[in-house]
Amino acid sequence: MVVTNDQRSTAIVIRNDGRKVTLVPMKSGKLGARTISFDEFRRDWHETGYALSLALTTFLTHVMKWGASEETRRGLQRLAARDRFVVASLF
Repeated sequence: MVVTNDQRSTAIVIRNDGRKVTLVPMKSGKLGARTISFDEFRRDWHETGYALSLALTTFLTHVMKWGASEETRRGLQRLAARDRFVVASLF
């Protein structure tokens, strides 16, 4: 899921267990994951209409250029693999 907040930061949710949400906010430099409570997530972040596949491409390109924490890298790669599987099953 691609989300944004009131400060116009864009992020991708890489994990949501119903109690905690781990997201990767886009920023300059090395990317890192941030874990917040589900209540805080619902209060501060809102889903965008931006396509997940386009956002993943942008985030992964940024990771290749600037780097990311291991958790961030693995989360984005898992999400990209799942997204490819879901799209492939439609055709």
